[in-house]
Amino acid sequence: MPFIGNKPSAVPLTSADIADGIITSAKITDATITNSDVASSIITGQTAETSIAGGDSVLIFDDSASALRKMTRTNFVAGVGGTNTPAFYSYIADIPLTSSTTTKLSVTEVYDTNSAYDGTKFTVPSGKAGKYFFFVSGTLYATSSNATFAYYKIYKNNSLFREFELYGLSAFRNHNLTGTLNLDLSVADYIELYAQIDGSGTIGTATTHFGGFKLVE
Repeated sequence: MPFIGNKPSAVPLTSADIADGIITSAKITDATITNSDVASSIITGQTAETSIAGGDSVLIFDDSASALRKMTRTNFVAGVGGTNTPAFYSYIADIPLTSSTTTKLSVTEVYDTNSAYDGTKFTVPSGKAGKYFFFVSGTLYATSSNATFAYYKIYKNNSLFREFELYGLSAFRNHNLTGTLNLDLSVADYIELYAQIDGSGTIGTATTHFGGFKLVE
């Protein structure tokens, strides 16, 4: 630019030389501000939060569009994972069994997140197909030395799918039997729990715990 007299020395502008609002996004060439131009205090200097509501926003980078995007916490969590639901847990105590007869157990609910378990069977709700983990654990007893085998049996859609077996029950003693399994289930598939003891005298289940949950995929 033209000047009169001596040429002034070049002095870099400072923040004090620039009024607020003078530099707008329209005056900044796209992609010219890099990481080295941005102070970490933009993040570290903000108020720290100890929780985040479902409607709060998080900042993400959309690779397909090469652009920053915002997403609610609810949608972000749904996109990166989820909860192990549907889930249920139940128990039953002191159920006499008829020798060599498979008996379906009606169990008391402790919790049932999706109202999918009615005490006799678990049914996969709409939109909840996928891989599930189930467990059964209990104490079985016999007051006869003739008791031989004890079983917990998992039925899928009214057909035997898996049985857990205990051999050699001693009279007048409790015996622990546990089992776990993974199943790939479709909507409306249902799971039921049965028990059986072979022998004579008084035989049954002292306590049975039964539950399951959907695996995060």
